[in-house]
Amino acid sequence: MMFQAEGVARFIRGPVQAGACDGVPDAELLRRFASAGDEQAFRTLVLRYGPVVWAVCRRLTRDHHAAEDAFQATFLVFARKAGGLRTGAAVGGWLHAVAWRVASRGRARGAPSRRISNRPAADPAARSTT
Repeated sequence: MMFQAEGVARFIRGPVQAGACDGVPDAELLRRFASAGDEQAFRTLVLRYGPVVWAVCRRLTRDHHAAEDAFQATFLVFARKAGGLRTGAAVGGWLHAVAWRVASRGRARGAPSRRISNRPAADPAARSTT
C-alpha cells in the first residue's frame, strides 16, 4: 500500500530507473547518496521508508498538513546528515527516530496556538469601564 503524502512525493516521482536499486542494501544506498549525491539512491530510501515516516508523522500530528511538513523535514534532515551516519547504521530506525522528534516538536509548537484559538473570545461588553 502506497502512503498518501501527495504534496511531498513530487521529488520521488521523478524519473526512476526501473530496478536500478532493487535489492541494494541500505548501507550501500546511503554510501552512494552521501558520497556522490546519487538521487536514485535517495529516492529508493525514501520509497522504502517513506510509509513508516509518514505513519509516524501522521499519528503524532493528527493533521495532514502538519504531517507533510514533518515528513519533508525528516527527509531534509536525512539529506543533510546522511554523510555523518555511521556505516551499517539502521537507516529505518534512524529515520523513525528523526520523524518522531520532528513531528513531536511540531505538535508541541502547534499545541499552544490551538489552545489559544479554541478559547472563547472575551466579551467586550462585559468589561467594566469604571
